[in-house]
Amino acid sequence: MKKVFSFIILTVFIVSISLAVDLTMYVGDATMGRNMSKVVEIYEKENPGINIDVVVLPYYGGFMQKVALSIMSGEVPDLIQVTTAYIPQVAPYLINLSPYIKEKYGLDPQEYKDSIYDVTNVYLGSGDVVHAVPLEFTIHGLWVNKEMFKKAGISYPPSEEREEPWTWDEFKSILDNLKKTNKIPYALSYDYSADRFFSYLSLWNIKVLDENLNFVLDTYEDSEKAIDEFLNLFRENYIPKAEWLSGQAADQDFYSGRTAAYWSGSWQASNAIDISKTTGKEYDVAFFPKIRDWFGIPGGSFLGAFQTGKSEKENAAIDFIMWMADKEEGYLSLMKTGYYLTAYEDHYIDYENEQMNEWAQTFAKLGERAPVWTATSRANEVWSRLTEPIRKQLSLGIAGNVTAKEIITNIKIEYERIMEDLGL
Repeated sequence: MKKVFSFIILTVFIVSISLAVDLTMYVGDATMGRNMSKVVEIYEKENPGINIDVVVLPYYGGFMQKVALSIMSGEVPDLIQVTTAYIPQVAPYLINLSPYIKEKYGLDPQEYKDSIYDVTNVYLGSGDVVHAVPLEFTIHGLWVNKEMFKKAGISYPPSEEREEPWTWDEFKSILDNLKKTNKIPYALSYDYSADRFFSYLSLWNIKVLDENLNFVLDTYEDSEKAIDEFLNLFRENYIPKAEWLSGQAADQDFYSGRTAAYWSGSWQASNAIDISKTTGKEYDVAFFPKIRDWFGIPGGSFLGAFQTGKSEKENAAIDFIMWMADKEEGYLSLMKTGYYLTAYEDHYIDYENEQMNEWAQTFAKLGERAPVWTATSRANEVWSRLTEPIRKQLSLGIAGNVTAKEIITNIKIEYERIMEDLGL
């Protein structure tokens, strides 16, 4: 009898393994990978037949190139977390989620899009198509090391001592003060990112593309000056050149105390809180300086499912996405686990963390001022493909190999090649 019982148990175990569905999810950020893994654990406990392997592809280590190779080879993952910079390139290969959103939530495609901030839903697809669901909503902002700013006697906005943003000249003077007072080699960390550069350029009210996909960077009187000012931040050792020239991690420079400020955004909240707990260091969010204007540009990331032709896997991936789209289920779990901002309108989150609740208000002020064009001019495949040439040209400028004027000319040449490739 014992042998028969054991045989039955073994048979059930083998059958359960054979019925399990294994999914792979590509994630383009280590912090998001860690937080998504925690949420996946919750889902797998509720759905024991599903196993999701979260694979992190370093965002600044050629994320889109690796994804593009997987698409070309036909070996795509089942799920992908992708940012605003790259979703236009990936979207044609994703499953249209509209029918499943209708079935799950009773919302037509436009009704669903209307529940999401306009600067985010422009990336989801046109007409009746919904390529992906939003994950975190991001706003660019300036992270500061509170101890270093206090030591230098610098108040930062928004605070009782300083409500208005600094001017650009004040900001550079502050960077000098931070270096000297804290005896650090650099003052500011800056990710190797075209979107981060775009957030700076936007403060000059300068676009790269207009809403009709025309290249307009060369039409502004201040374009060369703006680029030169950016390059000078590296030339004058405010920003470590290695962050753009040799893969040195900007976040590590900031959190290790090599720099006192970090031109980044809301997605750093989880890191800032975790590091504060382990080191006792305190961080805060400040407004960007005012050049022609001041604000934080919106962004974010999305979750989609690739068309693989494997119905069982596709259905399992879609079920997970629908769970992640539920504001009281997976979505809320991710927001509170990673301290992310919500992409849904009229969706208030109490993070049960006083610091995060305050940061969310600061980011909201930065985001409320953002012009819509900061999103619409990037919600297309032309911008998505242009991000790599922009990074390359700026790196050449930092290295002293090209001038600001040559950077603009070379980016325009790449733009024209992209337009030709796309048949536009």
